Amino acid sequence: MKRVTTVFDALGKPQTLAPQLAEGGEGVIYPLANRDEVLVKLYHLKELSKRGDKLQQKVEAMRAIPGFSQQTGVSWPLISVFDADKRWVGYAMYKADGKPMFNLAHAVLYKRHFPGVDRRGITAYLINLLQRLKELQSLGVMIGDYNLHNILCDPASDRITLIDCDSYQLQAQGTLYPCPVGTPDMTPKEQHGQQFSKLKRTRESEAFSLAIILFKCLMLGRHPYDIVGGDDPVTNLKRGNFAYGIGNRGIPRGPWYNIWSHMPHRLKTQFISTFTEGADNPSKRTSLDEWLETMLLYRKEMDKGWHDTAIQPAEPKSKQYRGTSASLTES
Repeated sequence: MKRVTTVFDALGKPQTLAPQLAEGGEGVIYPLANRDEVLVKLYHLKELSKRGDKLQQKVEAMRAIPGFSQQTGVSWPLISVFDADKRWVGYAMYKADGKPMFNLAHAVLYKRHFPGVDRRGITAYLINLLQRLKELQSLGVMIGDYNLHNILCDPASDRITLIDCDSYQLQAQGTLYPCPVGTPDMTPKEQHGQQFSKLKRTRESEAFSLAIILFKCLMLGRHPYDIVGGDDPVTNLKRGNFAYGIGNRGIPRGPWYNIWSHMPHRLKTQFISTFTEGADNPSKRTSLDEWLETMLLYRKEMDKGWHDTAIQPAEPKSKQYRGTSASLTES
């Protein structure tokens, strides 16, 4: 593909592009030469020839939602860009800083990318994520394709930024713009076997995928349906075969067992309900608001010393454990 050096806004004002920053399946990302905080996504020619009109309509609908120009937690399409022949070729957005949440939800990488982080830090990122998702849903936007690589965490704060937003599902002015991508291991059972590009994501389907993100972050990348000696996660997901909770059907003694044992009862109950009964019955899934309430409470209780804040507790929680707070221990 010939290197693009200049793009234009709707008024024909040219902007020079810096060298390519990244490339994906849909297009190429360039910073502006004179404003590196602004990125331009140019779709590949094959994507434009295949569905260029639909892409432009969706991006224009996203741009029309008020308030996103001031949003710092979402890398949102803000300006349409055109080539020298005035053909729509992509959009501009603000650059997002941070490290992928995938590195936080990883048994080894979290130490390198987030040194010193503890469970208070993880829950702070998750609270920020839940708050961003709540804002998006209030505007008719759903993530659809939940991916830890598309959530950036600022190691210097508890802020997260959502990227790759042009795939999100959007409901605007009576038109549904679906999220055309996804993966089976992050998708609820009722949406399996259907084309992602024709799916309508719901608050309940979002709650299921969100629960997997929360679980993986709190369990160092462990998928909730990954069972030692059992079937693959997608098969277990379809069966609602969640190994944690009463009966412990596949968690060997060790790091994951210890982490699970130290989680608050309310948090564990919500995971169990969502991943067992909720696999078949969407009404049994913990909602976004309930997850936010639970994470805020978890964080508050850790501040009081009620729960172990270690990423990997050395031992399972004992029945005698009453937290590290002296006042609580003495009560």
